[in-house]
Amino acid sequence: MRSLGVDLGGSKLLACVTDEQGTMLGATTRITGRATGPGHAHRLIVAVARELQEAYGPCDAVGIGFPGTVDFHRGIACGSVMLDGWRNVPLADWVSRTLGIHCVVDNDVNAAAIAELRRREEELPESMLFIAVGTGIGGAITFGNQLWRGHAGVAGEIGNMSIDRHGERCWCGRRGCLNTLASGTAIAQQLGPGRPPLDLAMIGDPLVEAAVDAAAAALGFGVANALNLLNPALVVFGGGVAQFGARWLDTVSRVARAEAFPEAGQCKFEFARAGYAAGAVGAALLGIGSCQLDHAALPPGRQHDSVRQ
Repeated sequence: MRSLGVDLGGSKLLACVTDEQGTMLGATTRITGRATGPGHAHRLIVAVARELQEAYGPCDAVGIGFPGTVDFHRGIACGSVMLDGWRNVPLADWVSRTLGIHCVVDNDVNAAAIAELRRREEELPESMLFIAVGTGIGGAITFGNQLWRGHAGVAGEIGNMSIDRHGERCWCGRRGCLNTLASGTAIAQQLGPGRPPLDLAMIGDPLVEAAVDAAAAALGFGVANALNLLNPALVVFGGGVAQFGARWLDTVSRVARAEAFPEAGQCKFEFARAGYAAGAVGAALLGIGSCQLDHAALPPGRQHDSVRQ
């Protein structure tokens, strides 16, 4: 079984083909932006799906990681603070009908956490808080090999946790969220206009390092709240800002442990193992898993229909 995985982000779309084990066979990208609405996104997804299937053969399912809130069971992209124009869009149905294959939609960080669990299956954490720090900040929660989406599908949204009720206004409308203090966007804004885009090559620049340190400390305060609430065994960090490395992680973990209950701070802090394509690979794995569940649920003789809706 092969699957297509799509990570729809605020600056790019990354799509890949994987086998049943989540091994990536090929990938392609497209440029996106805040103005990438449902219609344009649908066209991009269909284009990359057809490109990859032409190159690597037909796929049985497609999974999509969406940067916002999702009704996973109905395949609906409910809304996003990263992309404009999304409100209760039946994305899974659109894509399934166009491509003729099974489609599933989940939050993009949930998808990345699924890929991370696959990379850690030999030493599966009892519980994990996965935090992706990039343009914005997202999170996912797992228990064993199960993803916890919450009652309405918004579990893990740590980027919208407020740690300063008098702070800057966040994209979500609240004040002082971690997005406004610890994301890549927040670091770039702290550095001010006229500077080149944030890049790893800037390490060593005192102004950049000060801004990154401040963002890491702010994230540590938010993580401490999450540790007290969830008490996970492992906290994993992915995303572009995490690429700033050991100094950044040391600051986040030091502040988090200092601010959390001592017992909650006994967890491990690690970088993600799943790599840059985690969201797309995890989405592909979600597609395979959902397709297999539907396949098993149908009576004999009807299984073929489950992947050709």
